[in-house]
Amino acid sequence: MKPKILKPGKNILLLTLIVCLLVWTAHQIGFLENFELKSFDSRLKLRGPLPLVDSSLVIVTLDDQTFSSLPIQWPYPRSIYAQLIRNLKSAGARLIVFDLEFTEPTPDDKILGMAAAEAGNVIFAGKLVTEIGAHNTINQYVLEPVSALLQKGTSWALVNIVEDNDGFLRRYFLAKHVADHRYLSLGLEVMRRWLHLPETSLREDSNNFWLGDFPIPKYTPETMLINFAGPAHTFPTYSLVNILDDFEFDIGDEDTDIFEMYKIWGTFRNKIVLIGCSAEELQDTKFTPFFEYEGNKRKMPGVEVHANAIYTIFQRMFLLPVDTKITVALIVLLSLLVGILTQLARPLKAGIGVLLILALFLIGNFAIFIQKNLILPITPPVLAIVFTYLGHTAVLFVSEQREKLRYRKIFQQYVSKNVVERMLDSGEYPRFGGERKKLTVLFSDIRGFTTFSEKYPPEEVVARLSEYLTEMADITIQHDGTLDKFVGDEIMAIYGAPYYYQNHAEKACRTAQAMINRLRELQREYAAKNGSYFNIGIGINTGEMVVGNLGSRQLFDYTVIGDAVNLGARLEGINKFYKTNIILSEFTYQEVKDIAIVRELDFIKVKGKTRPIKIYELRGMDNIPQFEYELLVQVYQQALQFYQQGEWYRALVEFRRVLHYFPTDGPSRLYVRRCLDLMENPPAEDWEPVFVFETK
Repeated sequence: MKPKILKPGKNILLLTLIVCLLVWTAHQIGFLENFELKSFDSRLKLRGPLPLVDSSLVIVTLDDQTFSSLPIQWPYPRSIYAQLIRNLKSAGARLIVFDLEFTEPTPDDKILGMAAAEAGNVIFAGKLVTEIGAHNTINQYVLEPVSALLQKGTSWALVNIVEDNDGFLRRYFLAKHVADHRYLSLGLEVMRRWLHLPETSLREDSNNFWLGDFPIPKYTPETMLINFAGPAHTFPTYSLVNILDDFEFDIGDEDTDIFEMYKIWGTFRNKIVLIGCSAEELQDTKFTPFFEYEGNKRKMPGVEVHANAIYTIFQRMFLLPVDTKITVALIVLLSLLVGILTQLARPLKAGIGVLLILALFLIGNFAIFIQKNLILPITPPVLAIVFTYLGHTAVLFVSEQREKLRYRKIFQQYVSKNVVERMLDSGEYPRFGGERKKLTVLFSDIRGFTTFSEKYPPEEVVARLSEYLTEMADITIQHDGTLDKFVGDEIMAIYGAPYYYQNHAEKACRTAQAMINRLRELQREYAAKNGSYFNIGIGINTGEMVVGNLGSRQLFDYTVIGDAVNLGARLEGINKFYKTNIILSEFTYQEVKDIAIVRELDFIKVKGKTRPIKIYELRGMDNIPQFEYELLVQVYQQALQFYQQGEWYRALVEFRRVLHYFPTDGPSRLYVRRCLDLMENPPAEDWEPVFVFETK
C-alpha cells in the first residue's frame, strides 16, 4: 500500500514552494554551476560537429611535425615567421592572424615587421596580464607586440581566453576595458578587419557588442558563448613547416616543396589564416566541451578556440540563454505536475511517470537547443522534478533504508561491501559454495619489504604500510575491484565479481596503472623528505575460476580459486626477474589489446605447467609519451622479434639502442645478457625462445 506522505491540496503547493525556492537559490548562488556547465557540454556533444558551410578559416600550427622536420632550434627566429607571412601572402591569404605573442624584442623584429607591412593584412597578438598585488588588489596591464611589428597595415588584439571554474573553455572575450581603454579580442579584431570597419564603428550596450550594424549577443558583460563546431581538428589545419616548404626553403630529407602545390590548389586564397600552437609541450591546448567525444579525449589547440569563436560570429550561430521568467515558470510547473502524480499513483508507478516527464523535458530542452540555439537550464528543472518526487516518497525510502541497515550490520563484518549490496538488491543471502566464471585477478606485492622493515623502526614500518595499503585499497575500490584479502604486504583483488561486468580485465589494468602512478607520487614525496619508499610488482591474469563463499560453514570467505588465480600470483612474483612493475598474461592481453599499451616480455613456462604462455608488460592505458612508445615499445618489439628468430646480433643492437635512452630498462638489460650468452654459446638447432621458471 502506498504510504500517505503528504495530504493533497495545500501540502502539494507547500512542497512545491519549498523545492522551487531551494533549487532556485542553489542555482542563483552558483551551487549548481558545474552541473549546468557539463549539461551544456553534453548538449553540444549530443548535437555533434557542425558542417562547415564556410571554408574561410584555416589554421596553421606549430605541431610535432614542425618540431621534428624544421632544421632550426626552438624558439625559432622571427625571420621564420616573416617567411611564413610572405608565403601566405603569395598564396592569396586575406588575413594572417597570429595567436603567437611577440612581446619581447629580438634582433629579427625589423625583418618580421617589414614582412607584415608588405603584406598589409597581418594581425598580431597581445596579452592582458592580471596580477594580485598587496592587500589583494588586482593589477592589470597589457603586453603589446614589440613596436617594430606595428607597421602600416598591421594591427593587434588580445588573445586572452576565459576558463570556467572546471577549467573548460565555453566563453570568449569580446573586449577588455583597462585604464579607460578598450582592447578588442583577437576574434573581434579579425571580424573588424574582415568587414573593413573603423574602430569608431564599434560600440556596445548591456546586451550586445556591435560591429557597425552587426550585433553580437553578450552572455556576460565581456563575453559571448562559443558555439563549437566540433572537437579538435574540425577546421582545416596545416603544419607550419609545410607552409615554409617551398622551392627555396630546404627542410632536409623531408623536403617536398608542398607549399607550391598549396598555391596551385588555392588552399589559402581569400582565407583567414590563424597561426598558433598545437604541440602539447607548448602548453597551449585547452579543455573544451568536445574534449571527451566518441571515446576520444583530445584537448583543442588555443588557436582553434579562436577559430570556433570567429566561426560562431561569421555564421551568426549565437547561443542565447532563455529568459529567466520562463525558467522559473517551468520549474514551478514541473514540480506541481510531479507532486500531483505522486499523490495519484504508487511510488513505483509514479517513478515511471516521473522518468517519462524527465525524458520529455530533456528531449524538449535538446530540441530547442538544436532548432533555435536557445539554452534552457537543465539542472534546476531536473532537480525540481527529482526533489519533489523524493519528498513525496521519503517515508517509504527511510523505512526501506532502515531495514537494509539492519541486514548490513549483521553481514558486513563477514563479507565485502559489494557482496552485501548484491545480497540486499537480490534478496538472496550468500550460501556456502561457488560457481565457475571468467574473471580477472590482480596481485600486488611490495618489493624488498623485509629489507625496508629492518631499516626503519616498527612504528614507522606499520605507519608506512598502513598508508600504502589504504591508498591501494581506495584505488581498487574506485575501479570496481573487490578486495579479496591482505596477506602481509600483498593485496589480492577480484574483477567481475560479485557484480559481473564485461570489461573486468580493463578495470584491473586501469587499477594497476593507477596504483603505479600513486606509488610514484608517494616515492617523490618521501624522496623530498630525504626518505625512501618501497616499490611494488603487480600481476594480472584473466581466466575461468571458481568464485563464491569458499570458507567454512562457520566462517564466511568470499574469494576465488583455480589455476588462473595461481598464475596471476606467479606473474606478480616474476616482476622481480624482469625489473618491471606490471605483468599481464596473454589471456588478459587479449581482452585489453585495443586500449592497453603493452610490450611483449617473454614466452615462459611457470613451475608446474607444461604449456608456455606469453607475458606482457603494461606500459599505459590509452596513450603514453611518443618518445617512450617509439623506444620502449616499437624498437624494443623489433629487437625481441630478432631475438625470437635467432638473429641475436641484430637483436643486441636494437636492445642497446633502447638502453642508450633508457639505461635502467630491465627487460632490455635482460635480453642483452641473453643475446651475448647465445652468441657465445649457440644453442641446439631446435632452440625455442621459451624461458622456464623452476621456482614459484
